[in-house]
Amino acid sequence: PKRDMGVRTLGVPTVADRVAQTVVALYLEPKVEPLFHPDSYGYRPGRSALDAVAACRQRCWRYAWAIDLDLRAFFDTLDHDL
Repeated sequence: PKRDMGVRTLGVPTVADRVAQTVVALYLEPKVEPLFHPDSYGYRPGRSALDAVAACRQRCWRYAWAIDLDLRAFFDTLDHDL
């Protein structure tokens, strides 16, 4: 249900639609996959959010990091007294 108590219509694809989507994906995926940046993980075959976290952790461990920044300027809408 929506906030105003309305109803949201679901768009459930038919079997024919799912077959068509799969055929298009199987055709396009090998053509466009090489064009993506190697660090792009979202909605890509064989990659997950956990893979992205692992890559970040691995890179962070390679170097000694020091970060000095003021987060208040970036997140003005957050309650800083939490």
